[in-house]
Amino acid sequence: MTPVNKSLQFTIGLALVFLSHTNALLAGEQHSHDQIRSAAIEFVRSQVPEDVTIKEISAGEIDSRIQFKQCSRALETKSTSNKHIAKSWTIGIRCLDKPAWSIYIPVKARLTRKMLVSKTTITRGEMITKNNVSITEREISNQNLNHFSDMSNVTGREARRTIRPDRIIKSSMLQQALMVRKKETVLIYAKNQKLQISMKGTALKNGHYNQMIKVRNNSSKKIIDAVVIDRGVVAVNF
Repeated sequence: MTPVNKSLQFTIGLALVFLSHTNALLAGEQHSHDQIRSAAIEFVRSQVPEDVTIKEISAGEIDSRIQFKQCSRALETKSTSNKHIAKSWTIGIRCLDKPAWSIYIPVKARLTRKMLVSKTTITRGEMITKNNVSITEREISNQNLNHFSDMSNVTGREARRTIRPDRIIKSSMLQQALMVRKKETVLIYAKNQKLQISMKGTALKNGHYNQMIKVRNNSSKKIIDAVVIDRGVVAVNF
């Protein structure tokens, strides 16, 4: 091999090494799209309540022509909405290096949660109880965001209108039940640590579940404060 050929071979080899190193350096200086998308997904995961199950979650693709300088610090993430339960999110990703950069990533999630569902037809004015509703895992949608997940949330409520079987119970379907009516005869339960007695009284105002109302004891004529605990029933401690 002639000295010229050796020199040319050495020059080409050196150029290839330099080019390879430069490409590797440039690649290392770019913040990968996958890392950015993962940051958006992890932010959504952190916002979803513990009692909600994430079945599927994905982030939108980033245009391959857009490049981002490697961020030297943790990426800043923020949602454009204050909602913690949603099917669609838009997550802002920012790098606070100089120069700073930012991008908005769409994230879609399929979420499920335990919800109260009607077991039977519930007629208008019927009280919501364990006999007519059950707790079932259902997918969350924009149509059922105002659902109930616990029986304690519907205690003392009744159907505002007829509810068919297998319907997710929403707040718009219910209303507070009027359990005691003014001038109605009620049963008064009076108790302390040692004794419990019952007597009849007259309600002096309408009352909903767990509401305190004035009641007149029909025997003593004394007016007392009592808590509504059931239809036509109030309780007082003494």
